[in-house]
Amino acid sequence: MTLSRRRAVQTVLAGGLAAACAGAPRREPVLSINLAHAQPEPPATGTRLETAFDQALRMTVPVRLDRRGPFSFVVDTGANRTVIGVETAARCGLASDGEAQVHGIAGAQPARLVRVPLLRVGQVHSRRLSLPVLPREALGADGLLGIDVLKNRRMRLNFRGNTFEIGPSGVGAEVGRGSDTRIPDPSKGVIVPAQYRSGQLVIFDADVAGVPVRAFLDSGAQITCGNDVLRDVLARQRPELAARMARTELISATGQRAPASLAVLPRLRLGGMALDNIRAAFAPLHIFSLWGLNDRPAMLVGIDVLRHFEEVTLDFSRREVTFVRVRRRSA
Repeated sequence: MTLSRRRAVQTVLAGGLAAACAGAPRREPVLSINLAHAQPEPPATGTRLETAFDQALRMTVPVRLDRRGPFSFVVDTGANRTVIGVETAARCGLASDGEAQVHGIAGAQPARLVRVPLLRVGQVHSRRLSLPVLPREALGADGLLGIDVLKNRRMRLNFRGNTFEIGPSGVGAEVGRGSDTRIPDPSKGVIVPAQYRSGQLVIFDADVAGVPVRAFLDSGAQITCGNDVLRDVLARQRPELAARMARTELISATGQRAPASLAVLPRLRLGGMALDNIRAAFAPLHIFSLWGLNDRPAMLVGIDVLRHFEEVTLDFSRREVTFVRVRRRSA
């Protein structure tokens, strides 16, 4: 399409995955957006915010747009760019700023952009943003807080304490450093090296039932999803897994739908942390094609998996993720 502005902005939906099947809520999409134009101001100190949870148990935090708010934004580590609900943009009187291509799970379509002079989450300020807008009903919140605000910082999702912390990279991040990620200390957490790919942090030290995968952390996705390559490899190695797969449908923030297969994974390992009996969907998502991952096993790790940990910390500058296992409470 021809954009109404000369500078092209590509928008990509990474997860946005809601499974339309029995026992799974139908809404709660997730975005991943490339080529952000944020100009963040790094804070001198960290910020801790009390959080809430939406219907899909995604973490939400209070966000202010200029002098308006606070608004409830989902913390979305799968979004390269923050997204605002149509209704939120109208309430704040945000000016139009052209259009951009939105790549959903089944293809691309245009989306409107708005200008945001100032976005604040705790002590973190980001100025002069140009952000896409989508209906609040599809987002499941007033907006999605993306990596354009989180990048170059350290963020901690504390599920047990219901808090979200954001601050300078490296602060308080020495726990477990230098240890072998395959020998975790559940009380302290395990640091797993990560790399940037298409704007997201991806873990290479991961596998599903022994099959190496590239695992993207997507805290905005309701359900974990693997590509067809991973599904086919698992089906060959474990025929019983293929026999128990159920058909379902994935729904994105743009309303796009894609057929998928739902299965229970025998084991998912992220660094030294292993989880058993994790439910995941498999589908040939458009995002896997955009990332050039149609020829190797890959998966988006959603909030359904992240919530199996007491807390998850992402340090974007150091390119590492720390997982802390849920501790058993004393009797």
